[in-house]
Amino acid sequence: MPGLASGVYLYADNTACSPVSRFVVSLTMHVRKDVLCTAVNEVMSMFPNVAVRPAVEDGRYVFIPNSGPVPVFDGSLSRAGLHGEEDLHGYLFRVSFSGKTVYFDVHSSLLDERGLAAFAKSVIFRYIQLAGFPVENDGNVRALPDALASLSMDDPMAMLEDIPASRPAWYMDAKAYVTCQSGVSAPHDMIHVAQVRVPLARLRSHAREYIASPEIFVSPIVSHAVYEMNRENMKPGEYVVASISVSLRRYFPTLSFLPFFTTVSLAYNRRLHEYPFNTILMSQKKLLEAQLKTDALAYNVQRKIDDMERISRPESLEARKAAASEAALGKASKSTYMIRNAGNIGMPDSMDRYVTEFYPLYTPGLQEFTVSTIVFRNEMVLTLAGKSSAAGALCRRIASLMNENEIYAYMSDEFDFSPACLGNR
Repeated sequence: MPGLASGVYLYADNTACSPVSRFVVSLTMHVRKDVLCTAVNEVMSMFPNVAVRPAVEDGRYVFIPNSGPVPVFDGSLSRAGLHGEEDLHGYLFRVSFSGKTVYFDVHSSLLDERGLAAFAKSVIFRYIQLAGFPVENDGNVRALPDALASLSMDDPMAMLEDIPASRPAWYMDAKAYVTCQSGVSAPHDMIHVAQVRVPLARLRSHAREYIASPEIFVSPIVSHAVYEMNRENMKPGEYVVASISVSLRRYFPTLSFLPFFTTVSLAYNRRLHEYPFNTILMSQKKLLEAQLKTDALAYNVQRKIDDMERISRPESLEARKAAASEAALGKASKSTYMIRNAGNIGMPDSMDRYVTEFYPLYTPGLQEFTVSTIVFRNEMVLTLAGKSSAAGALCRRIASLMNENEIYAYMSDEFDFSPACLGNR
């Protein structure tokens, strides 16, 4: 069955959610298709929740094991053949390559941020091994044969149903400003991407204290940039609100790689230039910490489980899809944009020297844009994916605001791309 954390992505799919995540990994070497294909297929046994295909039983989606070979495509994305099982062999993910770069397009019902990073890292590690380059695992990579001993297909969300839960006592339930592009599905050939890089070794401001939780300093910077661009359209009482994706593995350890996350929110209630930057950061920290207590997280998760139960009640598949889309729309209306943090990526030194780029890209669903962050080689990479070309201007302003607040940052890339369409549309 689809996991409780991610089932909505399978039902609402491309109409209301952001169903496909991408991970980009660039290497020092040109990628060989035959070696990459072997690496992907060998790694599949360590990620059984990925080795599935969707099917419909009694009006609901279920996952059934898929033992067919995983195809690998030459080219970052070819528009032909993305919708048929004959090309992907029924899988809900796609692996492709171009030159020295490998692309992982994965349906969000399969893996969350941390799971997707682990999957990509395992494939790349095995590829380097098979390509004949010396590499050794120091425990940072899920690799054969040891990984098979710690496999779990239990849904970790279920274990939180009986944990004592309570609504956060210190919480700002702010009315979110929703941009004109929010609530509109993103066309699949119109995603605009821009990146900002922050070398953490050069971080000198108060933000240095929050490297472990970068959303604390990323959120007010991004929110202020959004505020500047939209304040003429904001109504009294509206705030720019960031929805923060939280990996629950940090708080409730599990051996499962099924999606295990929830979302919390950070309202931009103290503006830059009106308060000292450190005061704003401390305010954001308190707002976040209040929502990250065990009982508060359990409360949040139980609301998510309730949503999935409501989606499961109708008897027909179409009715369930409609319920999922309605739930996704309701969730999207409570925030202006989303931040998804893939964490600090560690890998063996012998592997690190072959990897030049490693970052996630999350396309927006009903919100206008999504921000993803990852720390790799002591550098934070912030990737903003939006529905309009304004993403570039927004990212430039984000970099400018960071530098104004003693966070050395620079815009490093800007491009357009067409996300894959995976699953049941």
